[in-house]
Amino acid sequence: MNLSLLWLLLPIAAASGWYVARREYQKKAKHSGANLPQDYYKGLNFILNEQPDKAIDVFMKLSELDDNTIEIHLALGSLFRRRGEVDRAIRLHQNLVNKSTLSTESYSQALQELALDYTSAGLLDRAENLCLELVDVDSRNIAALRLLRDIYQQEKEWFRAIDVARKIATCTRESESVVIAHYYCEIAEQARRKDDQAQAKRMLDKAMLEDPRCGRALMIRGRIERRLGNFDAAISSFQKLEVKAPEYLSEILDELKECYQSVGQKEKMIAYLKRIIRDLHGVELVLTAARMLKEYEGEGVALAFLGGEVTERPSLRGVQYLLELDLGQVKDEKGYLAVVKSSLDKLLANKPVYRCSSCGFTGMEMHWCCPSCKTWSSIKPIHEFQWGASI
Repeated sequence: MNLSLLWLLLPIAAASGWYVARREYQKKAKHSGANLPQDYYKGLNFILNEQPDKAIDVFMKLSELDDNTIEIHLALGSLFRRRGEVDRAIRLHQNLVNKSTLSTESYSQALQELALDYTSAGLLDRAENLCLELVDVDSRNIAALRLLRDIYQQEKEWFRAIDVARKIATCTRESESVVIAHYYCEIAEQARRKDDQAQAKRMLDKAMLEDPRCGRALMIRGRIERRLGNFDAAISSFQKLEVKAPEYLSEILDELKECYQSVGQKEKMIAYLKRIIRDLHGVELVLTAARMLKEYEGEGVALAFLGGEVTERPSLRGVQYLLELDLGQVKDEKGYLAVVKSSLDKLLANKPVYRCSSCGFTGMEMHWCCPSCKTWSSIKPIHEFQWGASI
């Protein structure tokens, strides 16, 4: 065959191949569409027209389900749940669970979605039973295990939550030590409220074994020892935070001060604060030291100390207290200092004191588990010496 003729036939061959492939695709698409019952299109039309109850009625009347229709059922139920329409999500997923024609995999998926629905609705007992059923079928169902752990967490069933967390760690090979340590701390807090200090200490020992840097456990132990009158032991526990979890030192400064006062060692508290300020630079450390200097050595000494600290590492809260001290030392004839002080008070009144390092949630109260993203140990006091970021 002539070479030039070959070159002429190449575009024709390419076009023919494209045409055949397109026809094959159209046949498959048509065949796939034919598998969807006509009522499904009717139900989807109701969804598009904001008539979800009519759509659900249509879906629930379908007798035959295949992989495509099951996926649509699951997706729609999930959509309803995310929109807060939990009752509708439950109806859809419950209908799926009741279908005898579902495969084992599809049944598990539907059961898991229904458990999420029940959890969103606050029906934790029902959600727990479904999760237990899923775990009985597959002990390595991570999604079901995590949901079960969260349910026990909400129910404050801490020992059960610990057991499930250990199973998750075994399956995922990822550490759950921080979470488990907090669960032991929760049990310790319960025991402390019941005045069972021995049980509380045992749980704190377990928490420290799980997470040797658990600042919460050190804080609770310090408070137990302080309540029992063991001030030296309380001081020792509180001061371990400097190495283990320095970000939480500001939370126990007043209690540490009271312990030092109880053993007649006020000066040691001031010396301790001045030492750790050089390393940690927390604004709360500086303010506590300034207040103690004012109490023990007078406003002039406190003013000189705080002025030097604020000059080196500016802080709005530092300036606020500096003005408070200064107003007691000088005559503010025109009232300018008082105006600045009043303005700062108003600006800082609603400033957040804590921030979650995981999701950015901010608030005025300390939470060991973030209310927004549910991460443990992610919320820290805000005490950096930075304009705008500090308080």
